[in-house]
Amino acid sequence: MNKTNLYKQRQNKNRVSILTSLAVLASPLVLPLHQAIAASLTTVANFNGANGAAPRAGVFQGKDLNLYGTTSAGGSSNNGSAFKLSGAGFSTLTTLINFTGTALPNRGTNPIARLFQASNGNLYGATFTGGASNLGTLFSLASPAFTGLTTLVNFTGISNGANPAGRLIADSTGNVLWGTTSAGGASNKGTIFNVPLGGSPVTTISFTGTNGATPLARLQLVTTNGSYYGTASLGGASNKGVVFKYTPANPIATRYSFSSFTGANGASPEAGLIVSSGFLYGTTRLGGASNVGAIFKVPIGTATNPIGAPVLVASFNGANGANPKAALTPGASSGIFYGTASTGGANNKGVVYRLNVGTTSTITQLISFNTTNGATPESTLISVGTDYYGTASAGGTSGKGTVFKFTP
Repeated sequence: MNKTNLYKQRQNKNRVSILTSLAVLASPLVLPLHQAIAASLTTVANFNGANGAAPRAGVFQGKDLNLYGTTSAGGSSNNGSAFKLSGAGFSTLTTLINFTGTALPNRGTNPIARLFQASNGNLYGATFTGGASNLGTLFSLASPAFTGLTTLVNFTGISNGANPAGRLIADSTGNVLWGTTSAGGASNKGTIFNVPLGGSPVTTISFTGTNGATPLARLQLVTTNGSYYGTASLGGASNKGVVFKYTPANPIATRYSFSSFTGANGASPEAGLIVSSGFLYGTTRLGGASNVGAIFKVPIGTATNPIGAPVLVASFNGANGANPKAALTPGASSGIFYGTASTGGANNKGVVYRLNVGTTSTITQLISFNTTNGATPESTLISVGTDYYGTASAGGTSGKGTVFKFTP
């Protein structure tokens, strides 16, 4: 058997492992049945398979003020779709493209990363699998209609990575995209990559396991020091994941630094970081006081300082949510953040929560999902006016997921 076939067999096993780790934990939680704070949740759209299914990524608001997103399954080929929500209350759902797997015209399968709109107006995204090597793709959707897909990169494994899960971001010029792959690279433990808006070539940095493995989230660029920050869900000293910093302008020996999660300060981070008051805040799917997830922070520091150890901010306990896979979203007031947890709450189907940062930081469950209004939210919320929008990957009228509006 040749090396290519051996590599693809190994990648098939890795894809199963990674997708399993991304799935909702099945073990039940014993939770009190209560709703803590009055807040409202409104279903904006229900997915039914034909118009998409299982939205794993959140929506975002484009320059035209419409909402855009992807579903990881469903559509005409059951490989996922990209969609637009427009009209009053974003109530009109339009399918932009249906992904077609390894074949043309819309190569790609299982998009689980949020779309991103670049300075040229086009939308950019990633598919976890599909493409020429079935190891994932990067694609663009041409403005203004966003119905024409161009494949920018077909991931191939060792040379440029495999299975991208986090959304793309732009560098400070707006002309180069940065992202991560959860597998592939020299050690088959994932990569950091950058690529011009027009596509190849791709420049990659490989994870080794010691310095992190299986990154599942987007990067965060801090323009004040030119560094990219992120999380890897595994690897590090205890194999519980790391938070890392990469500064391209530094000498090679000092470009990368990382700190490991221990369990007490969180474990298995799967979401991106956000900047607030000189710190980077993030979530972990496991770890913390009850081992069902935590919120942590690390200081930003300077370009040449190594990244500090993650500090526990607050722990999830099941009642206030469990197993968060999404980043925090700042609220209207200082020290207030909102987020989703994929399980926990009154029905163990996930929650919308509020984080109050203070001397003693607290997580308060605001909404418990109940299948009818959605289930298993995995996406980061976005703010539109005084409301917040997100997706639930299951539940709704057809059990195939929803887009929802949350009003604190």
